[in-house]
Amino acid sequence: MRQSTPFEISVNLEYAFQDAGETIEQRIDAAAVGFRYVEIFLLKGRDLPAIRAALARNSVQLVSTVADYVTQLVDPQTHEGFCDIFRKAAQDALFLGCRNVVVTSGRAVPWLTRPVQLRIFADALVRLLPIAEELGVTIYLESANTRHDHPGVLCSTTQDSACVVEMLFSPRVRLICDLYHSVVEGEYPAKELPRVIHLTDHIQIGDAPGRGEPGSGTIDWPAQLALLKQLEYKGLIGLELKPTKAPTASALAYIQQLCGDA
Repeated sequence: MRQSTPFEISVNLEYAFQDAGETIEQRIDAAAVGFRYVEIFLLKGRDLPAIRAALARNSVQLVSTVADYVTQLVDPQTHEGFCDIFRKAAQDALFLGCRNVVVTSGRAVPWLTRPVQLRIFADALVRLLPIAEELGVTIYLESANTRHDHPGVLCSTTQDSACVVEMLFSPRVRLICDLYHSVVEGEYPAKELPRVIHLTDHIQIGDAPGRGEPGSGTIDWPAQLALLKQLEYKGLIGLELKPTKAPTASALAYIQQLCGDA
């Protein structure tokens, strides 16, 4: 009988370990008790030296950050300015030892077809590729649901982001699959994941409804982890979720057990 291999976990510190303090460095200190990998959204305006020191003293690795949330990349006039935004975000990520930067599509527009808008988004990423190559970072694309959390976003389905990754055909552009967003958007992971797993570097999770920790909603997490094992996914399981109970460590104990037993 083949021995099972556990999944390693990363924790998004925007939502998790808020009970440890307001700053990211305080949350790193708290998370380090049970986790070796963390994720952060925007770095702009944060105390990067303090965050780097917290990562170093706890031997914790920052997995990913986000370049920007507001730029509407379906508008070609934003592309030049976004190159500067991306470069700064990537440089800040590298300062923290992180080589993955999430780029989001921004809002769609009603006067262009979806294929045309996805092509314009891909054109924006083409302009980022030389920067990614120069700095040695990977661009992560992620879809987000329009039904609850991100009304009007262009890349709302798994296939939206997968389509753009395939247009670029570059190892510098890879996919994040967020199972919470996928389920809320009405998708079935057992159908979607096999189609995109070869493009996927990172899986994120949260239960639905509510985006709480696994066990707080209705998703069958043993089945989802079994699917990932079947698909031979080797990456991290990112906990991008809002704990429904405190302390955070208790809220995350169930998924830690499941990933350890996977």
